[in-house]
Amino acid sequence: MSYRYAGFRQCQRCGSYIPINWKHCGRCGHPAKRRSGGWGWAFFVLLVFAAFLYRAQIAQWVQGRFMIPDREDVTPGKTAGQIPAAEPFRPETPETSFRAGNNSTAEPVASSGLSPDMAGDTGLDRKTGAMTGERKEATSLTYGQKIERIHTLIREALKDAREQVSLPVLGTENDSEIIFDIIEQIVLEDPEIMFYEGCRYRSDGQLTLRYSKSRDEVLSAVQATSQRADEIIAAIIEPGMTDFEKELAIHDYIVNNCRYDIENQRKGSTPPEAYTAYGVLVNGSAVCEGYAKAMKLLLDRVNIRSLVVVGYSKGNAHAWNMVCLDGQYYHVDTTWDDPVMAGGSQVLTHVYFNLADHEIQKDHSWDKAAYPQCVDTLYNYYHYYGLTVASPDEFSGLVGAAVADGRDHLSLRILDYDTGGYDIPRLIQNTANARGIRGLTYSVNDAYGVVDIWVR
Repeated sequence: MSYRYAGFRQCQRCGSYIPINWKHCGRCGHPAKRRSGGWGWAFFVLLVFAAFLYRAQIAQWVQGRFMIPDREDVTPGKTAGQIPAAEPFRPETPETSFRAGNNSTAEPVASSGLSPDMAGDTGLDRKTGAMTGERKEATSLTYGQKIERIHTLIREALKDAREQVSLPVLGTENDSEIIFDIIEQIVLEDPEIMFYEGCRYRSDGQLTLRYSKSRDEVLSAVQATSQRADEIIAAIIEPGMTDFEKELAIHDYIVNNCRYDIENQRKGSTPPEAYTAYGVLVNGSAVCEGYAKAMKLLLDRVNIRSLVVVGYSKGNAHAWNMVCLDGQYYHVDTTWDDPVMAGGSQVLTHVYFNLADHEIQKDHSWDKAAYPQCVDTLYNYYHYYGLTVASPDEFSGLVGAAVADGRDHLSLRILDYDTGGYDIPRLIQNTANARGIRGLTYSVNDAYGVVDIWVR
């Protein structure tokens, strides 16, 4: 047998064959490189086998490690369509997901230590790092119990304007999205939660909340808003009022006492107060989100169920309300019922008071699957007060009766309005001539067939 295969190897420098146990070449002294044994291959095979066995856990870890929020926070949209962008992902340990809230500058929330008075129990002993009783208890909860617990903890933290809260870990592949949706729901449900701006959620259950105001400023604004709401209700709600009458009184108060903050909106400098009930009830200036939240806050005070609806109107992100009367929901939009007229004056209208889905969808859109259906017209303003007409003759008769009664303003709605079938200027002028009135001024909402007439 050739010694080449009998325990020898070739020197890499001079080519001589040397025993495999020699450390140097006996001819040139070059270090001899030992042949690798079979253990390397065995280790590689074992590594591949282990990766196959634990492939699901590895995939979940990789997905969680590089998880990026794929949706924006849709806390009610700003009137100008300024839907805030999601915050950028920044790898941290534990894994972190970001969500920007309304009025957000989309800057990442800085990490901060927990203080006993603000953070609550993190679930770990601060000295030993051992799991505390609360964390142990959380691990034994069912998924539904965890969701309920998370709702309670987040609501309490937002109501108290706390920045840190430790949540039970759900253990799903999209924990962060579930948490973000819960926060969005809570903020929409409670108008006394103010100035929330965004959040950061870590995979270990640590939630960091951010606000556009300091904690003292937030709590002070909430207190002032609550006090003002109680004063307003005491002033405008009378004993014996029906729910419809209460809703109308609240709607009219908001429209008459709040001015849409169009100046700051055009400049892109809308203050955070404008997106809250505080802006409406205390400052008297707000945008659509503030209008909708103030409406809900006052309706809550008189035990009328309502929702804040988030969607779009006239090409922009928008917020309005759904109100429940006698088990039926209706759309009401106080923002669009507070129009800015030529010359800057504002008037009270009821075009958007208690509309059905098929009516308001003329210039509003929303996720219909996420909200109750609105199909009834009984409590629509114009139907309720008999201010609808179905022909030019009925139009002239209703206007003439209003003038004869000495009314200085009339608002009516033409059913199935067609601009080609009604010569509004001629009808109004004929009525004025017949009643001996110099003239009447009017405005027409072509989308809804609503005509407002004022006697000079």
